[in-house]
Amino acid sequence: MARSRYNLTQAKFERYVKEGRGKGRGKDYKPWITIQDFPSVGRASRSPGWKSNRVHHLMSDWESRLFYLFEWSKKVQDIREQYPLLDLDLAMEIAKEMGIKYPVNKESNTPYVLTTDFMLTVKQGKKSVQIARTFKTTKDLGKKKTVEKLELERRYWQKHNIDWAIVTEQEISKIFASNIQWVHSDYHWKLSEEQNNENCYYLNNILKERLNNKKSKISTITTALDKDMSWEIGTSLSLFKHLVAKQEIIIDMFQSKIADRLAANIIKEII
Repeated sequence: MARSRYNLTQAKFERYVKEGRGKGRGKDYKPWITIQDFPSVGRASRSPGWKSNRVHHLMSDWESRLFYLFEWSKKVQDIREQYPLLDLDLAMEIAKEMGIKYPVNKESNTPYVLTTDFMLTVKQGKKSVQIARTFKTTKDLGKKKTVEKLELERRYWQKHNIDWAIVTEQEISKIFASNIQWVHSDYHWKLSEEQNNENCYYLNNILKERLNNKKSKISTITTALDKDMSWEIGTSLSLFKHLVAKQEIIIDMFQSKIADRLAANIIKEII
């Protein structure tokens, strides 16, 4: 939804539209609001996306955790954050029907463009559909104004025949999200430019074979491989994280933080 420090003017609205904010898909999508639009947004973060190949703008720790869950899901094909309810006439009409005042900037009197935290492209059977998801804490759901804005958001997407739902902290595993975050940056791990894909395939197999030794720690195995290959320490651990991210090494992502217990016996399956 609209953020309290999101100072919108008519000129800024027109500039955002001209910039193509809220438009596009995949790497071409531009979120309606970015962390640069907030001088001190707190725990906002920017994260390169696996699926989109672009940087995602996430406004809180909880939004980041939810983003990682969407990244991990094989059903989610595209993630568009800070997705705008750009049909202002419809949004304001819904507010009028609900008997509530549509939010406007008090200084400029410009109507805010409300945003949905995530618009997802999800695979359902043989087709792809759009679904909208908004995060709110259970505490926030006890606030009248929050509930009113959420109901406006729900009705807006209902008019567009898009499934919409709220996600709360009770539906997000912090451990699971933390483990995805730990491996996230190594999803696109690759060898240096002078080494080819055949070498990468070969090294993947070497690491997988060594990881079958359940008696050794993962850190011991990866450090030894670094030394054997004359690599910088940490390179093989990055390869391990890459294989976990690609789900070629299967680990229980919910039990505890992987980084805290790098024993080889945490591995359930190596594909």
